[in-house]
Amino acid sequence: MKTLITTTLALMSSLASISQEKNIETESTTIDNLITFIVEHFSIETDSTQTKNITFLVETYAENFNTEDSVILKQAFKLLSKRVSQEDLISIVTYSNFSGIALDKAEATDIKKLLYVIEHPKSSVKTFEGDGIELAYEFAKENFVEESENVVIMIRIPSNKDEVAKSASTKNDEKKKTKTNAVVLTAMALLPEIIAVIKD
Repeated sequence: MKTLITTTLALMSSLASISQEKNIETESTTIDNLITFIVEHFSIETDSTQTKNITFLVETYAENFNTEDSVILKQAFKLLSKRVSQEDLISIVTYSNFSGIALDKAEATDIKKLLYVIEHPKSSVKTFEGDGIELAYEFAKENFVEESENVVIMIRIPSNKDEVAKSASTKNDEKKKTKTNAVVLTAMALLPEIIAVIKD
């Protein structure tokens, strides 16, 4: 686990240094702090006329987000769409369980496209890649917009990896119980025959 974290941090720092050549900023937040992050980083009252080119790098842990994470992501993107302009662009790249480009440069105010990706993250990815983090920075460099604020925002969802593991172990426990129950029922069904054999 430590090796994975160290490798991820090293990769992020090296990619961040490469991205600085094109002035691509890097931000990171957990899903629990996402709405607060949007409020703090995307103010309604801003003097800046600079457009934004935002690449969201969203962690995945299953084919779809659970209900709670889905609600938070939807609310955050709805809030964001009210704090940006039609000239601003949003892209969504996924990483971890599956990696790929889920949304390629949409208007930041196009809430239907943003919500569709949240509802159908895996089916939104046309081509799956090996490393979503590296992909996000390559994508941001390729789609760099001059005179814009180019930023990669990583959304981490750390707690649900445990939930996925728990649900897998729960399924295994259920299978074991089913097998045990089947054995008991079979033994009970055969009991009269066994007793008859003993008597003979």
